[in-house]
Amino acid sequence: MNPYEAPRHASLDFTRRGVTLIPRPLAAHTRKVVNRFGLFQLIWPITVAYWTDSLVLDFWALFIATNGLRVTPASFKRFPWTAVMCCVYPIALVVSATTYDALNIWNWIPSRSSPVLLLQLVSAGWAVYAVWCIFQCYYAHQRSQDTE
Repeated sequence: MNPYEAPRHASLDFTRRGVTLIPRPLAAHTRKVVNRFGLFQLIWPITVAYWTDSLVLDFWALFIATNGLRVTPASFKRFPWTAVMCCVYPIALVVSATTYDALNIWNWIPSRSSPVLLLQLVSAGWAVYAVWCIFQCYYAHQRSQDTE
């Protein structure tokens, strides 16, 4: 008996084994959105460090970018914790807006004395979109499991 040969009684139909897939375009789009959001969030604080007089290395964003690369059509069998990780950035925007005067236009322009609220706003918007894409994949995966 050849140990590398598939057993004759085993079925190669993956749907019978409980493997469900979400549509490939949806997974590919989510992979791009989440990965690029993580990379953007990792890079923009470094690029504006001269104006803000602080260098922030966001390792949380590195985890998000790495998780974004791992999105496949078979992903999202369990709760998508990457969506929770992305929710940190809208919360950070709310904290920054309450800490600093959000109505002062000079706080939205990069300068040495203010945070970069405009880039935080872009990050928060992108994070909300990434969370929406992740949950869209999660619910598509859950629907495909329910139909079997």
